[in-house]
Parts: sequence; structure tokens; C-alpha cells
Amino acid sequence: MAVSGPEYERFGGNTTCFYAEVEPNHFLVVDAGTGLRQLQHRITDRNVPLRFSLFLTHYHWDHIQGMPMFSPLYSPENRVDIWGPPLEGRDPEETLCTVMCRPWWPVALIDVPAQLRIRPLEDCVDVGPVRVTHAELNHPGGVVGYRLEGNHTVVIATDQECGDAEADERLVKLAHRADVLIYDGQYTPEERRGPRRGWGHSDWEGAVRISHAAKVGRLVLTSHDPDRTDDQVTAIRAAARMGFPVVDAAHEGMRIPL
Repeated sequence: MAVSGPEYERFGGNTTCFYAEVEPNHFLVVDAGTGLRQLQHRITDRNVPLRFSLFLTHYHWDHIQGMPMFSPLYSPENRVDIWGPPLEGRDPEETLCTVMCRPWWPVALIDVPAQLRIRPLEDCVDVGPVRVTHAELNHPGGVVGYRLEGNHTVVIATDQECGDAEADERLVKLAHRADVLIYDGQYTPEERRGPRRGWGHSDWEGAVRISHAAKVGRLVLTSHDPDRTDDQVTAIRAAARMGFPVVDAAHEGMRIPL
């Protein structure tokens, strides 16, 4: 959930969205949570055709709920390419069009004026100078993580529950020697081993273990529990720093070199 209030000023805010301008007026975007509005605000004064290459990790509400209100979809000059994983035998176009349609939203996704293409994930996609690859991870209903290789390498694994040997191995391979691993740290170790086991999220211990195994340079914890206050997120970050040398907690407006 998107959160607001004095106890969430450092780490709280919108649901997940990462973006980078990889070429003039061409944006690489990973996930379309409410954070997509921040990108929208950044481009409001650009009176030129825009291009967006959007990669979805999965289709849970918090990762797509910014899409219907994303104003570039409503301009015929803009081009929007969307890639996503299959879901229970359905391709991403069918999945998204089932969600963004009447009566849930007044404009169906297939009717937006932008030049829209929705397609299944490919093994490798070049977005300007950035190469995008992916791997299947461990989350209810399925999820993928992305490796973005530009001048630096950034791996995004927002919703991944550690402990599944095959998924962990795929993630370690995906993140091998990445400059930055953005990784799920929603739970404490006690929560993950207890009532929230199987809910599809990790803890800082799992994040640290994966970071060491993959030999990454920096770990950024993300997917904070929406009921976790700033002070509680800070405590989780401090605990993780005892096990890995460079750890941050994702926050609104964070900049990561790509």
C-alpha cells in the first residue's frame, strides 16, 4: 500500500516504480506502482513525443496501480512498450486488459490513444544502451527479477522469498557481480520464519546471504512493510549492515547509477 504520515517521511510513500532516462525522451521503467506519478511529474513540461519501455515484475496491485492514471498513455504521440511474464497461461496483454477495463476504470487499456504494444518477456531486450535480462523468482503467482546492464549493473528483485534453492540460485546468477542489488527486505527474520512464511517476501538475513553469494557491490533493501515506521526500517537497515558492508534502504527519490 502507498502510505503517508509523519512516521513514513523517510522511507514511506508510493508503491514500487523504478525509472531511468536511457536516451533523450526514452525512459526505461520497472514496475508501475503509484510511484509512476513521480515520473509523470518529471515530464509534464516536455512537448515532444515520449517513449517508455516498461517491464513488469508481476501483476499484483501494488506493482501496476499507477498505470491507469499515467498521463502519457493518453497522448497519441507517445510510444509505450510493455513486457511482462505469463500468468497462469495468459499472456501479459490479456492479463493487463482484464484489470484495466470497465467497470474498474473508465478507459480500457486497449483503447488508450498512445502507441501501445504489450508482449511477453524475451530472453534479452536492449533498451537504448541498457541490456535487460530476467530470471524467475519465488513469489505467489510468480515473479521475475531484472538485471539492467548499462555503465553500471543494477538488479531488481522486489518480491522474492528466499529459501527456495532453485530460485535463490537463479537470483545469485542474475545478480552476479552487479554493482547494486535491490532486494526484498519486507520482513524481520522472526516474521519470515513464523506466521508470514510462504507470503512471498524476504528478510534482511536472506538479503545479506544472497548479496554475499552473488558478490554484489551494494545492497538496497526494498518492499518495506507498509506498517513499518521509519525508525523500524532504520533498525532493519542497521541489522543488515552488521552482515554486509554497504546496505541502504530504498526511499522516495533515491538515485542509483545505471
